[in-house]
Amino acid sequence: MTPTVLQEIDQKFHLVLLTARLLLQNSAATERVHRVTGQLADSLGIEARLLVSYEAITLTTKIHNQFYSRISTPIPAMKINMMVMTQVMRLVDDIQQGHKTLEEVTDELELINHYAPHHYPQWFLVLMLGIAGGSLAKIFHGDWSTFLIVSLATALGLILRQQLAKHKFNGFIIAFFAAFLGGCISAIGIKLGWTTTPEPCLLVPSMMLVPGVHLINAVLDMVYNHQITGIARLNFSLVMLIAILFGLLLSGSIMDISVAVNSTKPPILQPENILFAGFVAAGFAILFNVPKGILWVCILCGMVGYGMRFFSIYIGLGIIWGNLLASMVVGLMTVYFSRRFKVPSAAIAFGAVVGMIPGIFMFRAGSGLILMMKLGINSDISLIANTIVMAGTALLMTLGIPVGLALPNLLFFRSDD
Repeated sequence: MTPTVLQEIDQKFHLVLLTARLLLQNSAATERVHRVTGQLADSLGIEARLLVSYEAITLTTKIHNQFYSRISTPIPAMKINMMVMTQVMRLVDDIQQGHKTLEEVTDELELINHYAPHHYPQWFLVLMLGIAGGSLAKIFHGDWSTFLIVSLATALGLILRQQLAKHKFNGFIIAFFAAFLGGCISAIGIKLGWTTTPEPCLLVPSMMLVPGVHLINAVLDMVYNHQITGIARLNFSLVMLIAILFGLLLSGSIMDISVAVNSTKPPILQPENILFAGFVAAGFAILFNVPKGILWVCILCGMVGYGMRFFSIYIGLGIIWGNLLASMVVGLMTVYFSRRFKVPSAAIAFGAVVGMIPGIFMFRAGSGLILMMKLGINSDISLIANTIVMAGTALLMTLGIPVGLALPNLLFFRSDD
């Protein structure tokens, strides 16, 4: 091959790998990475085969009966930026339709790679995520004092996470300190008697840290038979949950407040919580940098999803089936809206459903497990039973979300993304 041909192949390799890496490191599901890069490779006239791992991507192609491979630059950390995913997919559409050249798309992707877009001001992000935390506390029957305490704890936790990230702290250490700070702030409010609902006050700030997107992607990857990245994402999520749990339990130990293994208050279904679910969806959507034009769609899907879960519990199906059915409804809505607004379905779905991740059940199960290890053979049967119930409920509720999101595509849109 001539040097000119080799240079053109090199440019195409670079573009495909850059596209795949930007999608993966901004929390696109592995199936989406394969589909988008496959479409891009077809439009460039090359036969591409990807091997996607958690740290890098390997691209192999066949040219004139010879195989060529290249590995992408390492992925430093998994981020969540839906605006990046949206822009990358739109640029792939542009090159497919002939609106932009290979060089133009490569230049724009390089710009996105070095200067990832963020459309929401810092103060607005902190404010909205704080309100989202308070709204989640209200969904779990917190009083208005708990709303204020949790909002403050969540907002300060976000500021702490951002500052530690700027100083290159490990992500698990960041989660630990954020959970510890949130637990301490909430515990102070409980100790001073500012709230009559201590359980959501203590737990919800840590629930806002649960890696819901990574958990959802882990199961989605396994559903689509991408086991390498699915297992890696699951391991990452589990270690992150352990770091959050330890931070929460340490704050409780210092402040002499324990995490209850079972709820002391029976659930009460309140229709007005649908409004609070909208605030939760808005906060997470802004945190995930969802494009402004579809923010209202995320809020609508979050409210409809919670309403479906509310209805499922009301008719006696229970919260586990409620999570599955709610996620299916959100999945159907995201298929429609993603086509209407030409955005990836994940940009809509994740903000809408991540508030349904059962963090409170996870923390109760973790607290029960640690207490069982402390008591040993003296653990009573009620503690063991409650721990198993909480762990099982958390597992099934978590599985229900990605399965519900995936079912509409698997059943009705198998050839589409």
